[in-house]
Amino acid sequence: MNYYAELALAKQAFESLLLMCEPNDVPTWNPSDEERSMYVKLAERALDSLDKVSRLENRQLLNESHLQSFIPESMLMFVREQMKPRVNSLRAALDHFDPNGKFFRDAMEEMGRTSGINGLVKSTFETGLQQIYELIDRNPDIDYKLFPDAAYEVFDSKLIDFKPDDWLDRVGELLPIRTNKSNVTLPGHMRLRLEELYRAYVFGCWLSVLGLSRAILEYAVLDNLHKFRIDPSWPEDRNRKRKDKKLSDLIDELVEYLPQYKEPMERLRDYGNKYIHPKTSKVSKESLFQRQPAAKEVVSTLAEVVEGIYLAPKVT
Repeated sequence: MNYYAELALAKQAFESLLLMCEPNDVPTWNPSDEERSMYVKLAERALDSLDKVSRLENRQLLNESHLQSFIPESMLMFVREQMKPRVNSLRAALDHFDPNGKFFRDAMEEMGRTSGINGLVKSTFETGLQQIYELIDRNPDIDYKLFPDAAYEVFDSKLIDFKPDDWLDRVGELLPIRTNKSNVTLPGHMRLRLEELYRAYVFGCWLSVLGLSRAILEYAVLDNLHKFRIDPSWPEDRNRKRKDKKLSDLIDELVEYLPQYKEPMERLRDYGNKYIHPKTSKVSKESLFQRQPAAKEVVSTLAEVVEGIYLAPKVT
């Protein structure tokens, strides 16, 4: 699949349908049959191309741990600023004009997503282990260098919690960090932390996800302060020592240049504080039961914020 060609198709189709009607205005629009048919065709083309790109990125993330993808600036900005905020309303517009096709579209979207299959992946592992036992029983004199007993310990371990179907489902929710230039490369320490974060999410280590997300946000902020001429430390005190600014202070200064990320950055910081720092309150204890949905929200929010910080131009 040609990555950039699919994005170009999505952009072209989306620009054309915007000339016809904003997705949010579709319920009050009264198009002709020809216009309705064309709008459905353009919407399906735009969403299909976006889905293909996301699936490709997702497969590369799963198979090769590609944490960063590069997209031409004009396409990246259009996707981030024009298409992504309208995707849900565009799907709703498509369902409005073509309700009979909704079931098929939902089914195709589910089929294309990286996911487990109702426990069948785990069953595949178990069947393979059983066949290994049968192989060894049939040929007791051959040393196959296989250890099915140890493998079954992993399979049955309550600590390891072997759930490959769930793991694949979560991989399907992840996407790489998108930047618009090949020379805007995430630093090695940032890539390492992102990889740890994604693994923690896949394997269901929710508190680790929440704590790492806050740390990654702080590293992303510190990495880019020079672009905004923000000093990471306070002026010298009476003892001629300079104290480092807290993350909350850095966010307060950074939002002057990136106001659209004020709420997401504060949310990431607050989640990290809420779940990681020890508290005895009832609210804190109850929040532990919400750690999985919180982790899911944090992963998607962090990708958006990290992209925005690294893509932000240098202040002149």
